[in-house]
Amino acid sequence: MFPSVLAPVKANASMDNLKLKQAAESASMHVTNDENKPAGEQNKSSKSGQYITAPDHQLRKLEKRQENLKESPGSIGGHHEKAQLLSNKTHYSPTDPDARISVKPGKVRRLNYHCSMAVDTGKGVISHIQADFADSRDSRNLPAITLRLQRSLTDNELRMQDLLADGGFSNGSNYAFLEQRKVTGWIPVFGKYKPEIEGCPYDPEKDQFTCAAGKVLPFKTYDTNADGGMLKIYRADYQDCKNCPLKSSCVPRSKCRQITRTAYDPEYHRALERQQSRKGKRMKGIRQSTVEPVFGTLVNYYGMSKVGVKGKAGAHKVMLMAAIAFNLRKYMKYEPVKVKSMAIALKRGMTQPFSGFVLFLVLLFSNENTKNQAPAYLT
Repeated sequence: MFPSVLAPVKANASMDNLKLKQAAESASMHVTNDENKPAGEQNKSSKSGQYITAPDHQLRKLEKRQENLKESPGSIGGHHEKAQLLSNKTHYSPTDPDARISVKPGKVRRLNYHCSMAVDTGKGVISHIQADFADSRDSRNLPAITLRLQRSLTDNELRMQDLLADGGFSNGSNYAFLEQRKVTGWIPVFGKYKPEIEGCPYDPEKDQFTCAAGKVLPFKTYDTNADGGMLKIYRADYQDCKNCPLKSSCVPRSKCRQITRTAYDPEYHRALERQQSRKGKRMKGIRQSTVEPVFGTLVNYYGMSKVGVKGKAGAHKVMLMAAIAFNLRKYMKYEPVKVKSMAIALKRGMTQPFSGFVLFLVLLFSNENTKNQAPAYLT
């Protein structure tokens, strides 16, 4: 089993030095004017990163939002002269453009990288680690982590059967992806998911809902949400809702009743059943007791409280070196039980010459028989 975690690591950049991205037209004008400057000044201005652009509508939306907050009497800190809204869509760090603004519950907002890590529950060894941008959701990084981890395990003749992760990785496409890879995903279902709609039973064979008035809501079409997730649209007939006595309380502002469900509803149901089972509750405890202490050790003792370099590639190297040092320390402490027991038996047998010679022949014969056998940890 391999618990996974995605946690923020502080980047080597400051929130005080953030700059507003320029509009695309303004940036092109600066680039045109910069061509007439001497070579030294061109290099200096290009290194500052002042030509990182953003869509014009995002900048206008941010400016309008700031004005509304300053005019609002109830905005906390909105009237301060240095008050500003910070977003990855409109701001960037000139010293480290790869760093992203992120915030976790109970933590301050700062420029971070995401550390994606997988740990083996058997020995607590870090099986995979990588650096990701901090502005992406945890669920989007799961496929890449799983593929790289499976590739590494396959090279060592090992197979991943179970994957443990927290609710941040909950996603219908992730559940379907793990099932396709023949991996059992022990990931808690997102809190807003409702397995059933009250008053509207679902018929899986006909793929349709039935409303409280007994009218059928068949499947109509597919759609996507803001994150790109697949949705299924179920809609009642216009004439059925128009003449329905429950329309005023059911859909007073719509022409007909519509139900939107995720396209991965069966995968969500199976994940929810695993979560509510006795084994699912035990898996949650295993994940918390395995991967969380490992990440805490890396932060407190292996220099991962802050990345001392700049750029995503440099952050990945820092995390990789910390994981290598952690695994080497574990390897140095590891003592195979079988080898240790043989050494003790050999030491005791040396007190009697004849018994020691017999024990030597037994050990020699056992080693000859096991030369061509695979190690036990690979089977």
